[in-house]
Amino acid sequence: MDSLTGSEMAQIARQQREAGVQRLSCHFSWPEFCDERRCFHQEFVYDIAMFAAARGFPWPDVIRAAETVKDIFPQLDGLDVPKLSSLLRDVLSECLPSLTSVHRHEFTQFLTDTCTTRRRLFQAVVGGAANMSIAQLHLEVQLPPTPCPLAQGTDLHEWEYQRHQAELSATLLQKEEKLKALRNGSRVTLGEIEVPEDEHLDKEGVLALVRAAVRATEDQMLASLTQEASLLSDILQIKLQQAALATRRLHNPVLSNAGHISSHPDAQAKAKPNTAKTKTGQRESGNAVKTGPQ
Repeated sequence: MDSLTGSEMAQIARQQREAGVQRLSCHFSWPEFCDERRCFHQEFVYDIAMFAAARGFPWPDVIRAAETVKDIFPQLDGLDVPKLSSLLRDVLSECLPSLTSVHRHEFTQFLTDTCTTRRRLFQAVVGGAANMSIAQLHLEVQLPPTPCPLAQGTDLHEWEYQRHQAELSATLLQKEEKLKALRNGSRVTLGEIEVPEDEHLDKEGVLALVRAAVRATEDQMLASLTQEASLLSDILQIKLQQAALATRRLHNPVLSNAGHISSHPDAQAKAKPNTAKTKTGQRESGNAVKTGPQ
């Protein structure tokens, strides 16, 4: 222990963590534990000592802080938070009396927070659970699909146009199938007509039976023709909507890439020289008229 001087502690503080733990541990004896817990004990002492060094403690106080926490670690088994706070307060007041009030407050707060937040971990280690197996659960995180690059996507207006056209096409197909089924099916269903068996029907009787059959089928025929007219009207309206939608798309620069000067800069560039030539020709013509009489 006498070999741990201020210059030696300064050298330890400059080394990497693993090398520093090993070098600091060589200056102490570790009879408290003889298994994996000794590594936890040594790392705990090193971390506390490095905190004191980082806060600018004098090197003798850094050494005393390492000695103090070395004795505290084996006592962390089975202590609740009030008892743990009382232990730390008593030990620090006895072992580090030369600290300034600022250093004492920082060190006490750090050590208390460390031992309190990791209390269950330290209790498990000191209690002999360092070599226990831990069951790990692997969770599979499913991320949403990666969106296409902007250049490969679909414009919002184009997407709305395609969606509207698809809805109209589906409705049109449904109407046309109903019309086809109506035209191919039977429009009129004749009911049974009672014909007297024991009577001889003359011409007037036969006409009366025919008129009764016709009256029975008039409503069916009228309903069938009305349904057909309604379907034809719906089909016509859907086709008009499709044509209007296509026309709006054709004349919309956002949706159409052809047939508009505004969407083709080359066309605008070609149009400007023609205009300039026309104006130049007018000026030349005007000058010729003015100079002619002179």
